[in-house]
Amino acid sequence: MEIVTKENIEISIVQLNGELDNESAEQLRTNVERLINSGKVNIILDFSNLTYSNSAGLRELIALYKLANSKSGNLKLCSLQPQLEDLFSFTNLKKVFEIYPDEESAIGSFE
Repeated sequence: MEIVTKENIEISIVQLNGELDNESAEQLRTNVERLINSGKVNIILDFSNLTYSNSAGLRELIALYKLANSKSGNLKLCSLQPQLEDLFSFTNLKKVFEIYPDEESAIGSFE
């Protein structure tokens, strides 16, 4: 999986490209923990190019969500593909995460 991060003063946008599995979940954790530990606690994960997530990926997303919240930040999701929307509905994670249809809406939610 390729991870592309765009940072500004208040919000970091992390775009995930490919599949979120055991190996890439660790890569995601490393990247997002680096942001949070440097004070960038408001994060949007852009799923527009994410095609798959397994249970390890979901566990990592929950852990990162809790970490951001523990630092008075927030981790939000945007641009879920239909198969991932179904997964988040099935697992009730839509009740945990704030999910937005696009990056612009997610950014606006922080204002």
